[in-house]
Amino acid sequence: MFKNIYRLSAGANRSILKASFFMTLFNLAALLPVILLALVTNEMVSRYFGYTQGAIPLWGYSIAAFVLMGVIFVTYKITYRKKYSTSGREDMRLRMELADKIRRLPLSYLGKRDLSDLTSVIMDDVAVTANTLATVMTELISGLLSGFITIGILFIYDWRLALSLAACLPLAAISMSMSKAISEGANKRNKQKKLNISDGLQEYLENIKVLRTSQKMGDYQKGMAYKIKRIIPGLVLHELLAGLSISISYNVMRIGLGFVIITGSALLISREISILTFLFFLFIAARIYEPLTRACEMLGELIYSLVSAGRIRTLLDYPEQNGNENINLSQFDISFDHVSFGYNQEDVIHDVSFTARQGEITALVGPSGCGKSTLCKLAARFWDIQRGSISIGGVNVNSVSPEALLKNYSIVFQDVVLFNDTIFNNIRIGKENATKEEIVAAAKLARCDEFIERLPQGYDTVIGENGKTLSGGERQRLSIARAFLKDAPIILLDESTASIDPENETKIQEAIGTLIENKTVLIIAHKLRSIVECDNIIVLKEGRLLEEGTHDKLMEKKGLYHRLYALQNESMTWAVKTV
Repeated sequence: MFKNIYRLSAGANRSILKASFFMTLFNLAALLPVILLALVTNEMVSRYFGYTQGAIPLWGYSIAAFVLMGVIFVTYKITYRKKYSTSGREDMRLRMELADKIRRLPLSYLGKRDLSDLTSVIMDDVAVTANTLATVMTELISGLLSGFITIGILFIYDWRLALSLAACLPLAAISMSMSKAISEGANKRNKQKKLNISDGLQEYLENIKVLRTSQKMGDYQKGMAYKIKRIIPGLVLHELLAGLSISISYNVMRIGLGFVIITGSALLISREISILTFLFFLFIAARIYEPLTRACEMLGELIYSLVSAGRIRTLLDYPEQNGNENINLSQFDISFDHVSFGYNQEDVIHDVSFTARQGEITALVGPSGCGKSTLCKLAARFWDIQRGSISIGGVNVNSVSPEALLKNYSIVFQDVVLFNDTIFNNIRIGKENATKEEIVAAAKLARCDEFIERLPQGYDTVIGENGKTLSGGERQRLSIARAFLKDAPIILLDESTASIDPENETKIQEAIGTLIENKTVLIIAHKLRSIVECDNIIVLKEGRLLEEGTHDKLMEKKGLYHRLYALQNESMTWAVKTV
């Protein structure tokens, strides 16, 4: 059961059961000193009333006490090592499994969930699960087992006192069953409120520059304070209701001690039991509720963790993008055949068909929001299309695993992603086993060497989160250097020189010209003058293919492309009027 709920590995499941077994032994062993104390007390009472003469054999009891201490120590040590080492291993394994799962998910799924939500699953929810593995499961299983085993033995010894001892357990169980109904809904609501706070904080940090230059900083901070205040009553109410049911359960359970005293006293007076039996049950009753009480507390923790476990299962169970990993492509024409696609309910690409041929440059142009970037991402299978097909060299991209497919792509998008690492390692992402000479050569082709030489540690300079220490143009040139280094047969360029100054733009265009020889090239262009020499130009409007052809043919048609080109040429002649 726990294996499926918390997605444990087979080894972890076995380790938890072993830890629970040894914890049960520990709980049972912890009862033995109580029995020893009952025996010593009986010896003292017998001598006090004159039933027995002579000294109490303390040496025997002392030796027994030391042996029991050893047994208790060994069983707890084994339990401790089993449960905490298992928890640590599962924590690491589950985080890596979630990270690997996210890597294999379609971007359509990632677009539906906030970054803070996914981070919360990997960090917070897995931490809750690790605590459940380390403490909750072992304590819960062992507490229930040791408690019921002890009560079963006591029923054999004297059913009347054992029944008094266990009389309140059904009421305690009913009270505990209320805890799930009370706390699960509140826990889900509180989790969502926490995610809203995380989203707000992330948005605040990402847009702090804008907020500082506006009059909205105070309003935004007040909004964040309001979100934080809103969660407090829910947390208090959850703790109150869940704690109340748990507190009632183990306080009801402990009423059994009073029943044992009353029943035992009556039986002792009527001489139906010996004083040793009475002391035995009395001392056991004082100790037996400890593991059961602990089990009640752990059941509350278990119920709390079910929400986190459910969020982890939802992510792990989401369908992946699958495909054949052993397909070797030899031709690299990209064919769109009646492709339609939408991010949500509404299509943003409508029945688009064209072919980007190997050895040619195909440009995608059109107004903002017409679907240029979406088509590029569909070609790389970042999303799976709803209707139609996309093929490379006659092979449907949906039949190829995403990782095998992307080995054939070099991609330079406008939104450059860099890592908080050295420039050398950021470029090497393009080709993991690249030599230093290859990396330096790629950097020179992308005109990166010009700014790298000015940095204090050169290629070993750490550039900060997403390259925050670099300018937009420098970041984009590093992205282009990766593409040079990878040297894949298919190249996707999304306005690759948008953030580069005119002087370097010409040099990089020349370098790109060398890179794209005999390759399939798909370019997204806003500067139409940069794609005049392209072999084929696809003109899009509102997700539909409106025109297709070379620059000269499209200019002759005097359609949308002609109008956009004329507007751009006209805008280059504008001048700012001064008074």
